[in-house]
Amino acid sequence: MMRNRLILGALAMLVIAAMVTWRWSLGWHPDAARFPVQGLTVAAHDGTVDWGMVRARGADFAFITASSGTTRDPAFEGNWNGAHAVGLRHGALHVFSLCEPTADQVTAYLTTVPRAADALPAALALDFTDGCDARPTRAQVLTAIRGFLAPAEYHDGRPMVLRISPAFEDEYRVSEAIVRPLWATGRFREPDYLARPWRMWQANPARTIDGVAEPVAWSVAAP
Repeated sequence: MMRNRLILGALAMLVIAAMVTWRWSLGWHPDAARFPVQGLTVAAHDGTVDWGMVRARGADFAFITASSGTTRDPAFEGNWNGAHAVGLRHGALHVFSLCEPTADQVTAYLTTVPRAADALPAALALDFTDGCDARPTRAQVLTAIRGFLAPAEYHDGRPMVLRISPAFEDEYRVSEAIVRPLWATGRFREPDYLARPWRMWQANPARTIDGVAEPVAWSVAAP
């Protein structure tokens, strides 16, 4: 009986510790003294955004999902205009898919994102996504990425930023082959998996911040 109580007590302590760690992680962001420029990424699934509140809570920039594969994000226009209205620097983001034609992804992006000289450079997110099991060769993937970048960058008038996950980089070594500003991802720890230094770091994939109903990805610019 005593042993069972000890086991139950230990389990309860583990559960409490896990909950405390989880709550801490939701609020964590890199030290602002070292990384003074910080911001978020949003999409339709994050719900309505109070952009004034987001800026007041310390966001310096926002990347707003414009399209994922061939699907246009229905919240893009509202988020884009909302960030602009409060003077928050913002850029567009496209989530690349290995399972959908590159030309159709280009169409989704170009028909969603306006030309805006005052916008941040747009970003291309490269990662393995749920529901897509395709694993083309490295040559095929690099060709597809370049096939997206050329028209998108012509539209935007500047190079895109590549947000590359560790798994995608390990499989395809994109940062070795395509020279663009790099956006690394790594929960809580500064990443070092890219071939060149990163310009941005997605440090917390799920941070809670006033003004957004759901936890959002939180990133910092290199100091």
